[in-house]
Amino acid sequence: MVNPTRAKFLAAAVLKVAVLCLSLSLLVSGNSWAQPTPYTQVAPLIEKLTDNDFRVRHDAADAIAKIGSPAVPALIEALKSENKQVRWRAASALGEIGAEASSAVPALTAALQDEDEYIRRISAYALGKIGLEAASAVPDLIAALQDTDRNLRLVAAYALGKIGPEASSAVPNLITALQDTNAEVRLNAATALGRIGAESKTAVPALIVALQDTDKYVRQGAADALGRFGTRAKTAVPALITALQDKNNYVRLNAAAALGRIGMEAKPAIPALIAALQDEKEEVRRNAANGLGGIAGIFQDKAKSLSSSELEKDISDLEKALKIVEDPEANFAEEYIAVVRRPLLALKAEKETRLFDRTFEWILKHQWLLGFTSYVIFVPLLWLALLWLRPLWLLRINNALKPYTDVPLPFIGISVPIRFALFVGFFHYHPRVLDAWVTAHITSVREKFQDKDTVRDRNIYIPVPVVLDGETVAQFTAKDLRSKLKKRCLLIWGEGGAGKTSLACQIAKWALSENETERLCDYQMLPVLIEEELDFDAAGQQPFMAAIRGQLQDLTNEAEPISEELLERLLRQRRILVIVDHLSEMTEATRRAIRPDLPDFWVNALVITSRTEETLGKVTKTTLKPLRIEGNRLSSFMEAYLTQRGKRDRFTDTEFFDACSRLSVMVGARNITVLLAKLYAEQLIAVKDGTTAGTPLIAPLPDNIPDLMLSYLNELNRDVTGDKFDDRTVQEDAKAIAWECLKLSFRPVTTKRQDAIAVLIGDNAEARLHYLENRLRLIQTIGPAQDQIRFALDPLAEYLAALQLLEQYGKNQGQWRKFLAQTAAIPGEPVAIQGFLLAVLDCCLAKGVEAKVPDFVAQELSKRAGASIASGQAQLVQTP
Repeated sequence: MVNPTRAKFLAAAVLKVAVLCLSLSLLVSGNSWAQPTPYTQVAPLIEKLTDNDFRVRHDAADAIAKIGSPAVPALIEALKSENKQVRWRAASALGEIGAEASSAVPALTAALQDEDEYIRRISAYALGKIGLEAASAVPDLIAALQDTDRNLRLVAAYALGKIGPEASSAVPNLITALQDTNAEVRLNAATALGRIGAESKTAVPALIVALQDTDKYVRQGAADALGRFGTRAKTAVPALITALQDKNNYVRLNAAAALGRIGMEAKPAIPALIAALQDEKEEVRRNAANGLGGIAGIFQDKAKSLSSSELEKDISDLEKALKIVEDPEANFAEEYIAVVRRPLLALKAEKETRLFDRTFEWILKHQWLLGFTSYVIFVPLLWLALLWLRPLWLLRINNALKPYTDVPLPFIGISVPIRFALFVGFFHYHPRVLDAWVTAHITSVREKFQDKDTVRDRNIYIPVPVVLDGETVAQFTAKDLRSKLKKRCLLIWGEGGAGKTSLACQIAKWALSENETERLCDYQMLPVLIEEELDFDAAGQQPFMAAIRGQLQDLTNEAEPISEELLERLLRQRRILVIVDHLSEMTEATRRAIRPDLPDFWVNALVITSRTEETLGKVTKTTLKPLRIEGNRLSSFMEAYLTQRGKRDRFTDTEFFDACSRLSVMVGARNITVLLAKLYAEQLIAVKDGTTAGTPLIAPLPDNIPDLMLSYLNELNRDVTGDKFDDRTVQEDAKAIAWECLKLSFRPVTTKRQDAIAVLIGDNAEARLHYLENRLRLIQTIGPAQDQIRFALDPLAEYLAALQLLEQYGKNQGQWRKFLAQTAAIPGEPVAIQGFLLAVLDCCLAKGVEAKVPDFVAQELSKRAGASIASGQAQLVQTP
């Protein structure tokens, strides 16, 4: 870490030489000294070194240096020139060429005796640039160390350091140079001693003294040099520990790095390095972490030779260090955390292996084996009895004993957590304990889960045909799913409105069921519903696990979240059923966080709903696809739904079958989604509830799907008591917000709350949005910052957005063509956006004439969505 400082001093010295040389007024003609050279390109350039123009001289010197080794013979000749300027430039060029100019070492060595002091300096510098190949110049450079010219002394020290171990004979003289009156000379001498790395017995003590130098740069160089000696500088550890308190941050960071290089012998410095992890300077903190890693990495390799007390002390020290570097406020990069974590884990592993080995040795050497055997037998029997009678007590006892983590075992010399010494730690996460924990919270979870808006709105479940792992099941029940639970993932996928979320909610109810024949498995499970984007700003746990933990805390009514350890066991042992709703509509960041293919993914009972057949990292999964209701089953579905709603007896058979007939006419030959059938049933109930008992059903019912959606909005608004907005306002606001949610991806996704308010034309936009959310429950506010909204029902959003699209584009052919081009560019089109395409098609067929929509729009959409147009309706083409 001293390179910037050393470069600063060296550059300053060379600059001084350059300025003084350039100030020479002696400029003579080059023709008087020029000699023939073996390299024809060099001679003209050397002649230019005496030009009166500085730029010419400068460019010529650069050109010579770029030629490299072929220019060396000519430069050696130039060193003999009578012109000082030429000699200076030649020596400088040889330095720039570096190691390739090794043949010039004798000439440069001779130039150390030049009558001109500036030429002597630049020659010494050039020898340093040549490096190891200039070893023959060491005696002359040693002599230069004693020159009266301080600039020559500092450059000579620099050159000896660059030559390296071959300059070991200069160590005594460099040690002497550490007492030089010039700080720059002392700095270069310290650096050279480190690079040479010889005579540690004499060099290290001298460098220890240099650590007390009055000049901060010398102290920096001394600390760095001691680090280069490695373990041979072990006597410098106390001085380097003191240097960690130096007022100069570069001294501190070099001292930290040096201690790390010394390794095992610097072990006494660990407390000081831990303290340096909180230094005010980031560079010092990073070097302190590396220094700790360097020391710990050595005794990690020698862990087996450490005594138990040493092992405990080392683990304790590294745990303190790890706690500091893992603190988010400390802002340590992962690489610095890793250098502390790795040796700590290795030492802990060594500690664990010693537990059983030493216990066995202890048994062989002591007479009270019988007592110990009794302890080993009867204490576990106590926990077994509790496991059968009061399993939750084991969990409570374990939690009470957790703070006592370091209990020494007698005669063994090691410490273990007391809960494992008492054997309770081996029972507290037994399946019976986990089942007892679930049973203790089942009532609260059932009530809270049922109270969620998403679950409450889907309280009625009518079995519909599904495709389960490629096989069609006409009446889907929990029994059909039981044999599939060996796979950790269940993917429910299909179009919007197909009943995916309703199926997921019903599966959750089966998991909670008191009836063993209805359950998904032999034990009850607690469902957790994740339907919002994950919060990636929260520090600590992974966002997905943090969301599960937070939901579980809310469902169980606990004041504190459960421990991560218990959460992991519950998830891995399938006592928690995690449901992720509408994954396909979530952001890419959230999707990446839900990776069941990763080994540290704890969830072993996962239900996902999506509009697309997700790959989920290629894991083995069960797939469940709800099918549309066929025309010949429509009346059966309506019968079952009205019966569960307690409304079937309101309708005569004639009224009921007439209503079913109207629905069949509305959808034509299309097999309809569960949601559409439910909306029609609710509309039917609403119309009937508006009449007196015994009155025939004469009120008009919608005759197309877009009107059905608008009627649904009107009925929701009709049920609002007190002050409310008129139907027209509700419809316009809902359509505007729906299009805002779909306009970018043509799928029902979230939009920013402020953007939704911005599209509401007129006064009281905030109040109207609040009305849609809290009075009608059409939309939901979601997101960690509660700054995003989405529609509660995706198909409703699609049809409302389609109606808004018709109003905006009308007869504008250019806008419609642009829209069709945009939808065609969507990845996965048309399947990915089929719901919206069908919605726009239905709206065109129902409202297209009124809105003056061009004919080609419906025709193109029918091709995209897989539908055909006949008799003014969209007839869905059935796929075998």
